[in-house]
Amino acid sequence: MQTVLDVDERLLKLAERQARRDGKSLGALVEDALRAVLHAPESLPNASDDAADSVEADDAFFTALEEIRARVEGGELVRLNAR
Repeated sequence: MQTVLDVDERLLKLAERQARRDGKSLGALVEDALRAVLHAPESLPNASDDAADSVEADDAFFTALEEIRARVEGGELVRLNAR
């Protein structure tokens, strides 16, 4: 699946450099990072129309955001200046 994201240029350059060091594509690096933050398995089931799935997905999204915020505030991740 393709999508368009607005990413800070410095962050993107760091990610591209890391992907080259790891010998993988930028897309693979982003997928790995999302899996790590979301604790998702390698293959995910197809999306369903079930409302409960939607609520669970929202919970996972907001949980991931909170984890990222905590890691930034704890100094584990570097905060980049907003554009």
